[in-house]
Amino acid sequence: MNCRQARNHMEPYVVGDLKPELADQLEQHLKQCAECQRYYEEQKRIVALLKRAFGLKRQFV
Repeated sequence: MNCRQARNHMEPYVVGDLKPELADQLEQHLKQCAECQRYYEEQKRIVALLKRAFGLKRQFV
């Protein structure tokens, strides 16, 4: 998986909607790519903020 592909899969991964085989590939990429790891952390923060702002009950990864 390259960075472009990883970023395309990031949102579904963060919210728990990514197929397991793609999630595994993304996790492997994140272990090797500091830039995508930072992007992932940013996406997690955004989802957490949205969850708090809208009072969402669904648990996110």
